[in-house]
Amino acid sequence: MSNRLRGMLRRVLKALLFALAVVYFLIDLLFLSILRPLRRRLIALRLMQRLRLWVGTLHRYAALALFVVPWLLLEPVKPTAFYLFAHHHHTAASVLIVAGEIVKLTLVERLFDMTRPQLMTFGWFAWGYGHWRAALDYLRALPVWRGLAARYRAIRLRVMQLLRPAR
Repeated sequence: MSNRLRGMLRRVLKALLFALAVVYFLIDLLFLSILRPLRRRLIALRLMQRLRLWVGTLHRYAALALFVVPWLLLEPVKPTAFYLFAHHHHTAASVLIVAGEIVKLTLVERLFDMTRPQLMTFGWFAWGYGHWRAALDYLRALPVWRGLAARYRAIRLRVMQLLRPAR
């Protein structure tokens, strides 16, 4: 295979992987925006406040394990749902991705929020988190993202108006 063809294949593969990564993270961001009210209620629970105090006392390696283990257990939910969808198990795939993402994002996001100070003491983690935040900021600055966000807010406002009890 010639170098030119190899380089072209590499660029195509990179573009496909980038597109897959964008879709993958967009699903997380969509679910995060939907789960905000649930997260606010969880934060207000006394149990969560006690848990936050306890997590704050953990050594950084214990905090890393507390964050990484549930994430590693729950992260395969999305690829598994994609696999089921590809094999025409649409209902099972839909249920798995919705339920799995709700559990994963609620639990892992809370754990990350609680363990962030300890996790940021790892140079490699702080570096990766900084790059991840920069990538999210870049995506959110894109005109297509801002347009979709505006449409989402308008639809959400309309749904909230419809769900509000009549006076």
